[in-house]
Amino acid sequence: MRHLQTFQRILNTGLWGLLALFLGGCGASLLQQPDSAVSHTYLLEWQPPGSPAQANPQGPSLLVMPVMATPGFATADMAYMRTPHELEYFARHRWVDAPARMLDPLLVGAATQTGVFSSVVESGSRTGADLRLDSTLLHLQQVCRLNPSEQQLAMRVQLVDLGTARVVAARTLSVSEPLQERTPYAGVLAANRAVARLLGELQDFLAGAVEDVSR
Repeated sequence: MRHLQTFQRILNTGLWGLLALFLGGCGASLLQQPDSAVSHTYLLEWQPPGSPAQANPQGPSLLVMPVMATPGFATADMAYMRTPHELEYFARHRWVDAPARMLDPLLVGAATQTGVFSSVVESGSRTGADLRLDSTLLHLQQVCRLNPSEQQLAMRVQLVDLGTARVVAARTLSVSEPLQERTPYAGVLAANRAVARLLGELQDFLAGAVEDVSR
């Protein structure tokens, strides 16, 4: 009987190992214990292409508000989806901070890089501004049910005239990047590529909106 129990334990261990290999990166969290310690943390980063743009002294000033986040994405947990409408999180892989907060300085840098504003200030600054940029992170998620899997990033942005409280422009920016492999780190690399693309679209949005306002 003792030998039979030992054999069953070995068999069960082998089956769990095969299941882990089958699930790959998007199913790794299912094999972790609830109290597993986080072992990997990641950053969202962006390097502006080219040289810093000169501020336009004739342009409007811009106040960039902190990025808000929709439910499920106001956390440092790394989200993924294997089935529609079901959000899951990796157990041992997290962002250093909530993505919305990591995006705050990146939006300021991207707005400054356009060169269409006389100044770009963050929330809390006592400097007055002509326009305000509001933004909401809709999702940043690794979608595993697609082939190939991809990292999806979407943000809702709007530009408000502070003098009249009127929304002068609004848009939903949405990008996706394929994953080279189904692992959390591949998702991080794809997320940073997606951020670079989304910030480029944000710059086009801001430049076009300022041009329309100036007419």
